Amino acid sequence: MKAGFAEREYTPDEGVVPGQIEEGDAVGKRTPLMAHVAVIESGNTGTVLVSLDLLFASTEFITKLRHRICEITGISVEHILVACTHTHTGCAIDCDVWAFKGDTKNMEYIEKQTIDAVYAAWENRSEVKMGVASGFDARFNFCRDWYTVDGYIVMNPGHHKRDKLVKPYAAVDHSVNVMRFDDLDGKPRCFVVNYANHLDTTHAPDMKFGADYAGYMRHALQAEYGEDVAVLFLNGCCANVNHYDFGNHFDRTAHCRHGVIPAEEIGNGLAETVKNLCPPPVTEAKDIRIEGRSRMHLTSRRKASRAQKEWAQKTVEAMNSGVEVRKREQLLADMYLHEDPAIPNTVDIEIQVLQIGPWTIVGLPGEIYSDIGLKIKANSPFANTVIVEIANGYTGYISPDIIQRAGNYEGIYSMVAYTGLGSADVLINGATDMLNAMFYADNQASFGGLRDKPLD
Repeated sequence: MKAGFAEREYTPDEGVVPGQIEEGDAVGKRTPLMAHVAVIESGNTGTVLVSLDLLFASTEFITKLRHRICEITGISVEHILVACTHTHTGCAIDCDVWAFKGDTKNMEYIEKQTIDAVYAAWENRSEVKMGVASGFDARFNFCRDWYTVDGYIVMNPGHHKRDKLVKPYAAVDHSVNVMRFDDLDGKPRCFVVNYANHLDTTHAPDMKFGADYAGYMRHALQAEYGEDVAVLFLNGCCANVNHYDFGNHFDRTAHCRHGVIPAEEIGNGLAETVKNLCPPPVTEAKDIRIEGRSRMHLTSRRKASRAQKEWAQKTVEAMNSGVEVRKREQLLADMYLHEDPAIPNTVDIEIQVLQIGPWTIVGLPGEIYSDIGLKIKANSPFANTVIVEIANGYTGYISPDIIQRAGNYEGIYSMVAYTGLGSADVLINGATDMLNAMFYADNQASFGGLRDKPLD
């Protein structure tokens, strides 16, 4: 087995940060924004994993990038996964996000740096050893949607409402999944880390660019194993997950020291979890099975309802009469009243299933609720199933029907939440069918049929 790894930075000196409702500006950086690439080959096939420190990027941009990588490497597009980490302190992207208007010019440089990293990873391929392991870390990721005594589901309820909270809406995936590559002498060359938590932990007056806790995790692992070690972060299903522990009423995180920003605390903590996995990954130099499949799945697209348009009209009238209206409501009202009638009624969602030796990755192109990811894992016939969100494009929040009906942030129709009822089932059933198809096809390929066992 051969593999090559490379990273390239694209952090601007200054610019817009699109990760919040209001537009924000950043100057300088806390940690670099980078493209991280791993090219893996075994036998006659291969795969490419790309992790981009971005909030997200359009499906059009990611599709173009995957095809360029295919041209460079000769590896099938179905075997190429490009995921965004979802850092909320990333640079400008090519999608509209609330008050931020997409910037395609910035993406040209990101594409260039990513392609440079692909070339470098492709050219420095060498024999490697690979191993995987999984750990558990429940210190930092918590469900941010809660049932209340009034019969609602609310997002980020705040600690002042603790008496009204009943229980979290859903369970959270606390697994820390690690794929490690060593050279033949046993020196680490790359870590691929999968963990589910919003990269939205730092809000400061002196806004700076950064990869959030993933950036600090990389720094900590590189301090331990060498600055030339590549670290790819693949975010899990965390649409409803962040670092606020409303169950125990911690304002930041359960283990955040005074004066330390949560991003640094979480990143260093996850690095410790990765370093202390028990049992640790045992790397071996041997060929592995690499197989990838990608299928488009159709789901419904929401449009502004009559009630939403009536609300929008009243909101605009209130604004015109001098009533102060929050920015989010202003933007929703404008969206509902000026919706393009030519918007299609459906959304195409790509589901990718990618087997890399003992790991089977399911790539989903949106912000995915934790219970969706956990159900896919429970249904999978594979022993090690890893779910990666914001993979191969972006289709907004994809939430269960109850969340869409609840009317909270992730569920209400907006520019970042537009797939309709039944979309969660499309993901669960589609991914399950693809995993089962790959599992049984692998068995057939491996055994070629079974013989009758002779009688004793």
